[in-house]
Amino acid sequence: MARRTPLKLTPVRRHFAAVLTIALSCAFVAIMVLAGNLMQASLASQASQSYDGADLEISRPLSDEQWSSEQPVAAPEVEGTEETWPLLSNFVQLTSGGSESGSFLSAAMLPPDAGAEESLTEGELPAASDEVVLDTGAAESLDVSVGDTVTLPADFSPDGKEHSFTVTGLAPTAEGSVFGGTPRVLISEVNAAALLGPDEGTLTDTWLASVPEGTDPAAVAESASTDDLTVRTVDDAVQEATSDLMEGSAALGLMLAVFVVIALFTSAVVIANTFAVTIAQRTRSLALLRTLGATRSQVRRVVLRESLLVGVLGAVVGLVGGHLVVQAALAGADGLGWLDGLMLVPVSLWSVLLPVIAGVVITLVASLAPMRSATRVAPLQALRPEPPSQRHGLGARGVLGIAAIVLGVLALVGGTLLSMQGVASLGVVLAMAGGVLSFTGVLLVLIVLTRPLSSLIGSLMNRVGGLPAKVASANVARNPRRSAATIAALLIGTTLMTMMAVGARTAESTLTSELDSRRPIDLVVSAEEMPKDAAEQITAIDGMDTVHPAARGDIEVGADEPMTLYGASPEAVRDTSHRPAMADDLEDGVVLVGYERAEQFGVADGETLQVEGADGATHELRVQVDANLAMSLVSPATLEQLVGGASTPVLLGDFADQGTTERAEVEAYSLVDAVNEQTTTEGWSDVSTDAGGAEREMYGQILNILLGIVIGLLAVAVVVALVGVANTLSLGVIERTSENALLRALGTTRRQMRAMLGWEGILLALVGAVLGIVIGSVYGMLGINALLGSSFPVSITIPWGQVGLVLLLAVLAGGIASVLPGRAAARTAPAAALAGGE
Repeated sequence: MARRTPLKLTPVRRHFAAVLTIALSCAFVAIMVLAGNLMQASLASQASQSYDGADLEISRPLSDEQWSSEQPVAAPEVEGTEETWPLLSNFVQLTSGGSESGSFLSAAMLPPDAGAEESLTEGELPAASDEVVLDTGAAESLDVSVGDTVTLPADFSPDGKEHSFTVTGLAPTAEGSVFGGTPRVLISEVNAAALLGPDEGTLTDTWLASVPEGTDPAAVAESASTDDLTVRTVDDAVQEATSDLMEGSAALGLMLAVFVVIALFTSAVVIANTFAVTIAQRTRSLALLRTLGATRSQVRRVVLRESLLVGVLGAVVGLVGGHLVVQAALAGADGLGWLDGLMLVPVSLWSVLLPVIAGVVITLVASLAPMRSATRVAPLQALRPEPPSQRHGLGARGVLGIAAIVLGVLALVGGTLLSMQGVASLGVVLAMAGGVLSFTGVLLVLIVLTRPLSSLIGSLMNRVGGLPAKVASANVARNPRRSAATIAALLIGTTLMTMMAVGARTAESTLTSELDSRRPIDLVVSAEEMPKDAAEQITAIDGMDTVHPAARGDIEVGADEPMTLYGASPEAVRDTSHRPAMADDLEDGVVLVGYERAEQFGVADGETLQVEGADGATHELRVQVDANLAMSLVSPATLEQLVGGASTPVLLGDFADQGTTERAEVEAYSLVDAVNEQTTTEGWSDVSTDAGGAEREMYGQILNILLGIVIGLLAVAVVVALVGVANTLSLGVIERTSENALLRALGTTRRQMRAMLGWEGILLALVGAVLGIVIGSVYGMLGINALLGSSFPVSITIPWGQVGLVLLLAVLAGGIASVLPGRAAARTAPAAALAGGE
């Protein structure tokens, strides 16, 4: 009996792009799982560090009398325990000669047993009240070692006096933590009073306890819990603390999961495209197999076998690559000194299984449509010289796509309107569902849109690229199914990047506009007393631009609380406000207030208030609502008339613009710290500082960081899309071997062949990028309205520079992706035009 030879459909080398694509996506999955493992391990390590040496956690509520005690509170008595000590929540500031600003350190109580010394990495436990133990993170922060001296400043000392401590020992930081945690000062019974005050840190409702060796902590906890005491094992406490910390990271985890899905979806598009094109190329081979007796089930098994091979191979490569990338990152962090030692990648069951499962499932799902096409090939197609031309009508798929677009847009717009009317939660959910539905519709009708879009953009491109561009445009339009699959991969990346860019820039503009409306002045310093040169002192601080003196005082307007008026000249407002135009409305007898502040005091725009002045007479004060101004602003003459000598001094200041020479690299909060430090000098008393400028810059920094993270994550999808373009062009070269050879025989040069493939890649990139930018801009504008519209008036801002960068990157990706296929096409020999078959 002859040996049965298995059917083969496509050489594995032609699936290289699909293997690379699924490898990239599975590596991304592995990296995200490992990042979660690292985060969980780090948080668990930091949580367990607070319970070092303990077996039990004891919770005991304190009475009001105990909370106000100035003496140590007795430890709870729990039968079966050996030692008991408080779980501290205090912070201590220490300074040293090596650290000018000092450091805020988390205070932790050392276990009272003698075994605590064994946990030290260097030195010994404190033996006197002027000795202290630090962990290695604190020692590094303060630039000290064993034997050096650290200082507790008088401002942070329990008795108001400065104290010095000798560092006698160093303890390790949390093992297995990539975040480092808060540096700690480790306190014992001998120095607790000096560092924490007379209560010695016992004003806490949580205590720790150890049990004798050989005793089961769980049994002690179960028998010791009463109505007044809650006792549980340290393992339970650490698990709950870790869960609480992880819940705070749930939003970040959800965001990362979204980008994992995006990368996998993009991979599915590229893989489906690979199988579809390779099967289309093998139409005559499939027909011959069917003619020779191969059944549809045999053909189906061939496609499934290839899909499984591609999925497994790509997933394994991605799995290994993802783990190696994380290990390299950990090694790099250790080399830069960010970690205390080299950490090994936290391999887990899920970090191994999930990438493999995701790769195989995505590949098999992506192969379903091509497999269906393969099994429908009729034997008679073996006699046809060319595959049957594809239908380009709308079809059922197009009708479903149009319906999805219409319904999705209606849901997106409806959700946005609901959110803007104050129904935020329902509006956001509806808008998100509408966005997903409408984008799915766009992908469904993309095959119909490809021909007119490529013709439109191609007609413009032909004027620049000449004959190679015309041939490239014809190639794209001739096979819209393959081209649409490639454009879809690019469309996903460009849509999301544009959406995030528009959304983030609009959010920044909206929040900045709201802060300018509410708190238009960067710095407001109020005090009971100021030195005469107060404005000059603050102006001299690095990073300040302009400072003007003003004043404030309280008046009664019939509300539950007095209204504080700030008296400032129009010149001061113009120089220091981010809305200088409001100085034009600052007239005598007028008070400028925001609409929320007007509601708070029960006044209305245009209303005239009768206010008793400092002279005892009644004066008219007209209310003018100015945006959402969070202060009541009057002219100096009006303030003098209403409060007289009862006013107190105020300074209005403006930060120098970021990026200017005056501002240099001074951070906003460093600038505020410098102001606060200056106001502790002689002549200042009862000072309060309101820094709206710092809040404004903080929001900008947060949005820029988030945008950077998002673009970095979306870069994975763009790389996958780039592979998809290269894959399409490569398969097109193979599919058009005879055609390319004929072009070469007719005199087309190698350079023209490379140019033809280059223009084809650029055309595909342009269609995807232009469509993605348009859709992404609409999604960004509607989405940010849905998110912020219920709270703020949204100021739509299009970041043209970033949008242009997205377009440029897409075009470059198309050009780069065409390099290798172009070389392959250029190497086609003219004699190949005479070869038949495939």
